[in-house]
Amino acid sequence: MFGAVMRDPKICKGVIERLLQIKIVHIEYPELQKAISPFYSKKGVRLDVYVADSNRVFDVEFQSYDISNIRKRTRYYQSMIDIDSLMKGADYSELKESYVIYLCLNDPFKAGLPVYSFTRTCTENKDVSLGDQTHHVIYNCSAADKEENPDLKEFLEFVKSNKAESDFTKEIANMVQTKKFEQLFVNEYLVQQLIID
Repeated sequence: MFGAVMRDPKICKGVIERLLQIKIVHIEYPELQKAISPFYSKKGVRLDVYVADSNRVFDVEFQSYDISNIRKRTRYYQSMIDIDSLMKGADYSELKESYVIYLCLNDPFKAGLPVYSFTRTCTENKDVSLGDQTHHVIYNCSAADKEENPDLKEFLEFVKSNKAESDFTKEIANMVQTKKFEQLFVNEYLVQQLIID
């Protein structure tokens, strides 16, 4: 259902803007379940929601259960996104800024934070950033009540409890109901066709 809702560009844009607290002018059509498998003998990935604007790419993953090795999973997903986005002979400067985002119902790091944001900084001097424009952001919806930004807090609460309070989350909730009804209708139609045939 997450993917079906995120297929709507307006909803997808609103979700990313709330998660990252940035403004997006325009996004290209969200791509669901984007598969990246550069070599047949190597492990590929299937991204839940892959979105791009003019100079950034966003991979949004929804996790309703505890996943193992989230640290290395984000690393691998990042590498696959980079491999997929740079053509042979292209300059490295053409790599877009990228975000690997996980929306988790549970706390993958057990530190009680609502948001875990990771960028690369120098070990010897924290003021020196690698500046590779990669971002890994992991949300812990179970700690939504600790989030200070009201829009993000309300969205994380909605993901956790399915209780819509704002206009935006009510719009998502209505879309979820519509999608469920559509799927129920499709399922009933298919059953009827099997009976008739």
